[in-house]
Amino acid sequence: MIAIDILYSVTFVVVSYITFLHLILWTENKEKLLKKIKISKLPSISVLVPAFNEEDSIKDTIKNLLGINYPKKNLEIIVIDDGSTDRTYEIAKRYEGKIKILKKKNGGKASALNFGIDNAKSEFVAVVDADTLLEKNALMNCMKYFEDESIAAVTSHILTKQKNKLIERLQNVELMIIALTRKLKEGLNLIDVTPGPLSVYRKDILMKVGKFDENNLTEDVEIAWRILRNNYKIKMAYDAMAYSNCPSSLGKWWMQRTRWDIGGIQTLLKHLDCLFKKGTSSVKTFILPFSITSYLLNTLGIVAFLYLLVSSFLYLIKSFFIGADIFQFNISYSINVFSIYGAITLLLSLLIMKISLDSHKKKSDIVTLAMFLPYMLLLPFVYLYSIYKFARHERRWLTK
Repeated sequence: MIAIDILYSVTFVVVSYITFLHLILWTENKEKLLKKIKISKLPSISVLVPAFNEEDSIKDTIKNLLGINYPKKNLEIIVIDDGSTDRTYEIAKRYEGKIKILKKKNGGKASALNFGIDNAKSEFVAVVDADTLLEKNALMNCMKYFEDESIAAVTSHILTKQKNKLIERLQNVELMIIALTRKLKEGLNLIDVTPGPLSVYRKDILMKVGKFDENNLTEDVEIAWRILRNNYKIKMAYDAMAYSNCPSSLGKWWMQRTRWDIGGIQTLLKHLDCLFKKGTSSVKTFILPFSITSYLLNTLGIVAFLYLLVSSFLYLIKSFFIGADIFQFNISYSINVFSIYGAITLLLSLLIMKISLDSHKKKSDIVTLAMFLPYMLLLPFVYLYSIYKFARHERRWLTK
């Protein structure tokens, strides 16, 4: 039990530290969150749309990109069909002349992006998922940040397209929290992912750091770590809205999160050497230590939970066979330092959630809010499953 008490203590310290960090950053930066940034020029940009079996969404995405507010003479749209077996290429081909269409053998999203980069003519490249719709000024709002030449990438504000099912609404609340906390970490250069729905990169820096890792299941996480390791900056355009499809069932959600976790493990292992090399990048000083701690706490937490669950079950079985009344419950609870610390941590987390929802000026229904904590408690179990899959070398795309 001492080991479990230690685990509780470490978990509470880490969670409360991160929560306090975000609250402090919110206090210091809330007035700057929606600060308007002026831009003196709009440089040329190639928008890369990797697509694999996206016949249901590719038409809407192309039409959306053709209608965004950006000088057409400086905008190149490239759809990369990654060996689709449906009508994706045929549908995209209808827009030839307005956009460029490339076709290649199936090799994964990172492979498609690298193929697109090699064929892009512009100074900047943007990545847009084939199921994403952008607000008209989204791309322009991202480009405002590149006035600072030390900035290598800018990501956007991502929310879900559909919100009919409970699982979709839960993900939207999660994305609202992620959006706010990601923006708050910007000042410390701690944005550790440049998500696929919309992120923009300086092409020359992408080429310099080696483009996207084709062996990583979360190429958008790994490239961000590599950018930070090379002491470049990543920003977030909070006013650049991108609406993307999200999993519409628990099974699809589980599969997506498994891929994310496996990719996260791959990224961590790839950059582990950063701890032992010279330099003071944010990957070395914060992101990597925090990731290692999170993975360890997740693993130990699940092990402790399963141990307590099995122990309680075995105790009930033993009690039953010696004739004890296992249906007689004597519920008692003593307030101790762990319960107080846990309550404070929970309240602080709920405060972050409220601030996130308020910043979006959105109200969620009571069922969604009530189910959000149980929803988040599923994540450690997904992580445990991901470790199992990773150990078995099952690292396929896990999407389609």
